Amino acid sequence: MRRPFWNSLAWRLTLAFVLLSVLALSTVGVFSYAYTRSEFGRLLTYRARSDTAQQVQTYVQAHGTLAGLRLGGPGGPPRFNGAGPSEPPPAPPPATGGRPDVERGPFAVLDPEYRAVFATPGLPAGTQITGSRRAAADPVRLNGRIVAYLLPSGTLPRPDERSAEFLARTARAVGLAMLAVALVAVLVGVWISRTLLQPLRVLQRGIDALRRGEPHAPLPAARRDEFGELLGAFNDMSAEVTRNQQVRRQLTADIAHDLNTPLSVIGGTLEGMLDGTFRPTPERLARLHRETEHLTRLVSDLRFLALADAGELRLTLEPTDVGALVSHTVGGFRELAERQGVGLTCQVPPGEVRVTLDPTRITQVLQNLIGNALAHTPAGGRIHVAAGVEGERLRVTVRDDGQGIAPGRLPHVFDRLYRGDAARSGTGSGLGLSISRSIIRAHGGQIGIDSAPGQGTTVRFDLPLAPPAVG
Repeated sequence: MRRPFWNSLAWRLTLAFVLLSVLALSTVGVFSYAYTRSEFGRLLTYRARSDTAQQVQTYVQAHGTLAGLRLGGPGGPPRFNGAGPSEPPPAPPPATGGRPDVERGPFAVLDPEYRAVFATPGLPAGTQITGSRRAAADPVRLNGRIVAYLLPSGTLPRPDERSAEFLARTARAVGLAMLAVALVAVLVGVWISRTLLQPLRVLQRGIDALRRGEPHAPLPAARRDEFGELLGAFNDMSAEVTRNQQVRRQLTADIAHDLNTPLSVIGGTLEGMLDGTFRPTPERLARLHRETEHLTRLVSDLRFLALADAGELRLTLEPTDVGALVSHTVGGFRELAERQGVGLTCQVPPGEVRVTLDPTRITQVLQNLIGNALAHTPAGGRIHVAAGVEGERLRVTVRDDGQGIAPGRLPHVFDRLYRGDAARSGTGSGLGLSISRSIIRAHGGQIGIDSAPGQGTTVRFDLPLAPPAVG
C-alpha cells in the first residue's frame, strides 16, 4: 500500500530542512534589522547632539547667556534631519506666572555650574547635577571656553520622514529576502531528500524482488558513502541468499535421490518376495539389511548436521592421548588397506601428548578422512597419517597419492551430499566432510584441503590445545 506523502521520510527531511532554514534565516533577519535600527538610532543621536550643541552656541553667541534658551520652540522636541541649525532663535517671551514649559528633546542643557537651563522630564529647571551624573554630560565650547553641558535625557530622537521611510524599506527588503530564501530552502530540501532517499528506493525494490523470489541484477553500489556500503552489503547478502536457496534446492533433490535409491531397492525386493517372484534367500535379506543400514546412516548424519547448524552439538571433552587415539584409529583400517593393496602409515609425537577434546567425535573425523583416502587411492598407492603439536595447536594430516580432485570441484568438497563424480555413484552419503568440518569447528579448530589431479590429496585440521570456550 502506498503511504501518504506526509508520512514519508522525504516529507520529514524536507520539512526539517525548511524549518531549520527558516529558523536560521529569521534569526539572522531579525538580528540584522535590529542591528540596523540600533546603528541608525545611534546616528540620529549623534546628529541630534551636534545640532543641539550648534543651537546652544548660536544662542549664547547671539545673547551672551543661556537664560531663556528653548530648543525647537516650546512644547515639543525638535526634529533632526541632518540639516544645519536654523537662524538664531529669537529671544523667548517673558516668563509668565504659569507652569514652565517642559522640553522633551534627547538632551537637557546645563549651564557651566551644571544647573538645568530649562525643565526636562525628571529634571526641573534650575536643578544642579552632582556626583556621577556629571560624568555623562558633554561640554559645549565657544571660543575655547565651556558655555554649557549636554546631558542625555533618556528620550530617543524621533526620525524624520525620510529616515522612517528608510527603515521601512529596510524591513521590507529583509522580509522579502527571507521569503525568497525560504522558497529556495523548500526546493533545495526537496532535491536533497530525493537525492538522499534514492538509494533507499533502489534498496526497497531489491528487497521486494528478493522477497518475491525473483532474480534481479546487483544494485548499483558506486557511491562511496554509507549508502554505497549499504547497497554493497545488500548485494552480498542477496548473493548469499540466492546461493543458499540453490544449495537448499540441490540438497533437497540430493536427499530425495539418496533416499529413493535404497527405498526402491528395498521396496522392489520385498514386492518380489511377496508376489513369489523372488525367494527370501540369505543374500537378498543381507542386501536389504545393507540398504536399511545405509538409510539409517544417512538419516543419522542429517540429524547430526541439523544439530550442528542449530548450535546444539554436544561435545564430551576430556584430556586425551592424541598419539594413542590416532594410532588406534589408523589400526582399524590396516586390514582394509592391505586388501586394497594400499600402504597405510602413521606418525605420532613421541611420548604422551594430551589434548582436551571429544575422542569419539575426533575419531569419527579421522575415520571419514581415512575412509575417503582409501576410496580414492588405487592399489600400490600410499596413505600417510601424521599428528603433531605446532605452537599452541594440534595439527593432524591425512595425505594420499591417489587420483586427486579437479580445481573446479575443490571448493565444493565440504558441501553436503557432494560427491566428486557427476553420476553420484558410490556407497557414501556425501556428508562425511561436512560432518568433519562441523566437528572441528565445534572444537574451535579449522580444517582445510589441498589437492591436484594426479598428485593426491592432503586434508589437515588444527585443534587448540586448550579446551574451547563454552557459550
